[in-house]
Amino acid sequence: MQLNRKALAFGQLPSSKGDLYAPASGNKGLVHNIFLHNTNTTAETVVLNYHDGTSEHEIFNQSLSAGETVIWDFKGAGDIVEDGGKYTGNTDTASKVTFKIDGTEESPSGSSLSVVGANLWAPPDQPHAEDDEFTGDTLSGWTGVQNVADGVAGSFSYGAIDSYDTSFNSGNVVRVNVNGLTRPSWALIQTPAVYKQFVIYKAITVPTNLLIWSRMKFNNRLSYVADDTVVALEFIDSVAGVPTTNGRVSLYLNESDPGTVQAQSMTYSSGGTAGGIVNSTDVDSQGQALEYVAIHKIGSTFHTWIGTSAGNWIWMNSYSGLDFTPDMVGISVVNLSVAAPGVSVVGVDFVRFLETDNFLL
Repeated sequence: MQLNRKALAFGQLPSSKGDLYAPASGNKGLVHNIFLHNTNTTAETVVLNYHDGTSEHEIFNQSLSAGETVIWDFKGAGDIVEDGGKYTGNTDTASKVTFKIDGTEESPSGSSLSVVGANLWAPPDQPHAEDDEFTGDTLSGWTGVQNVADGVAGSFSYGAIDSYDTSFNSGNVVRVNVNGLTRPSWALIQTPAVYKQFVIYKAITVPTNLLIWSRMKFNNRLSYVADDTVVALEFIDSVAGVPTTNGRVSLYLNESDPGTVQAQSMTYSSGGTAGGIVNSTDVDSQGQALEYVAIHKIGSTFHTWIGTSAGNWIWMNSYSGLDFTPDMVGISVVNLSVAAPGVSVVGVDFVRFLETDNFLL
């Protein structure tokens, strides 16, 4: 994916609604600033709309006095104009209000994965239908959240995350911040400190060969306890349409045993027996250099990998002859401690899918 920082559009508003900016086919726009200046000697009402390719809605309506300038500044990654989307607008009098739209355009680079060197985070040029980049305001596309330890459904509370909360230790509500101002394109997740496994899941049709991978983050503390907080990517065999503790292939980050902090690969059989446990090298409480996890299904064999920000991958283990067939993908989170500064927060930058029998990361 190639990024081009430039002036996306420049001109003067028409009196009847017209197109102002639309990214070229196959591109995506990231708008950082919109400048509006009224050159007229009287006030002008400026209207801007966003069209997503299907429907259009007003996003700005303001009167500009004579000679007034307004600068609309989008923080973080900017306001996303999807391929097929566009800005439209108008004002009272044609050719009296000057507009300038600055930002960045993402253009295909020709690679099918866009994972060159350290750029494992880059969105693919040809995304899979199940890919989630977490650019919306909710966890769209995910079926729900399940407390698999107790076998009960949970619920989401959006925008409620508080890393200093030492009282979040009951219930089945999972706090989520998606596409926030400080961490755009990340799903930040905080589960209650009840030492229960919560799984955010989606049902998928699993083909013969499927590679899933994700970028993850976590908060840790110097004085941690065993399994203080963990986050995992999983293939899951559902029971009655929901995940349970059984029938899964899991790859955890920040798995903490007494005296160790590491990544861990493992499975649970359909009967709930744990097996194939392999841990990465202990790095104590310094935080992991590992930030990517991948599980690769080739036929009936599952390979687990962990990766660094530099693009280095370490093969963890493989599992064959499993007594279940997965039909879900899950993000699994466990919190145990409410010790200072508070209940830990994990994050997921994306979850991506590629139907291949070759490890192409």
